[in-house]
Amino acid sequence: MSKDKKFVEFLNREIQTRNPPDEYTATAYKYLGDEEKAKQTFQHVTTYGFRLSSSRFGGLIEEEDRKKTKLLIQTGELQLREGVYYTLAKTDPQKATQLFEWAAENCYQSDEDIAAGIKYRLYDEIAVGHLWRGYALLNIGKYEEAYELLTQVIPYLNKYKKTGEMWRKVEYALPKALVPLCEFKIESTQENLQKAKAGIEDYIKSLRENKDKLEGYLYYFHLKETFADVYTAEKAPETAPSKVKIPSKKLELPPTEYETKGSVMIFDREGSGSLEVFGTQNEFEAYVETVKKLDKFPVLSGLMELYATESLQEPEPLIEECEKLLSRPDIEPDVKEKTKLILEVARDALEAGSTVMLYFDPEV
Repeated sequence: MSKDKKFVEFLNREIQTRNPPDEYTATAYKYLGDEEKAKQTFQHVTTYGFRLSSSRFGGLIEEEDRKKTKLLIQTGELQLREGVYYTLAKTDPQKATQLFEWAAENCYQSDEDIAAGIKYRLYDEIAVGHLWRGYALLNIGKYEEAYELLTQVIPYLNKYKKTGEMWRKVEYALPKALVPLCEFKIESTQENLQKAKAGIEDYIKSLRENKDKLEGYLYYFHLKETFADVYTAEKAPETAPSKVKIPSKKLELPPTEYETKGSVMIFDREGSGSLEVFGTQNEFEAYVETVKKLDKFPVLSGLMELYATESLQEPEPLIEECEKLLSRPDIEPDVKEKTKLILEVARDALEAGSTVMLYFDPEV
């Protein structure tokens, strides 16, 4: 694994300032190649850190608290993370499994819970519940159940973005690794093996800010270690049994005011101030879906993620793909006009030595 110099400098600073050492210190050591210090630090965390390994309900003492879905999901997420620490500490695999089982139980959401979440537009809470339950189920071999949940995470987070600010960057990225891993475990073909191996690298590359990368590497290393049989394999098993794959659930979510009101803006973040009105959030999402179907434009296909996570995009890849798309004779007029807007801003950003960003303007 090639090392990012600026990220290495960031990690060394984190190691110096985190006292007592925590899971991020251990993750930093692991990235820097000091396996012994990483293992010792994860062992320290599981021994002396805040723990929820004594019972399924962890710190939820009151009976009423044990009935609250939100508190249970928060407990489940912490238990999943503790299971990750135990796995990377290599001290008590049975305890890790127990924690994953409790996390899966605690992150369960009933149909009534989900209906209430949709009613009150708590789409991010539904998404993270599905994410951590899916991650936990994956770790205890329940791949079909995990797949059904994990494929719903991004649609819920995209819906959450349409109602306001979206700050869950690691959560948004994780399905890139988890979904194709589930697909390979369900149907162990050579094609799915390559997708699983590419997925975990796409996941970590999509995290751009140092603090997000540090958290992201915690799960990256855990997945790499737990599913080493997948990530180190050159060929899929020749006689691997195929399981029945649960189709992705089509979510029918009620429209919100800002899906058709207000505008997605694309602009040159730091340079010339070039700014274009792309269209409504629904129009923007439709554009991305259209480009995805063309299957040869990964940067343009990733614009929804760029928008949802409020990340910055270097202009060169955008320019290359926009020019490539505009050269196609079969491009629809509306797609052509939207692509020209992106290209214009990207060229201005390149000239100014800047980056491209998308944001939402609620004004009609």
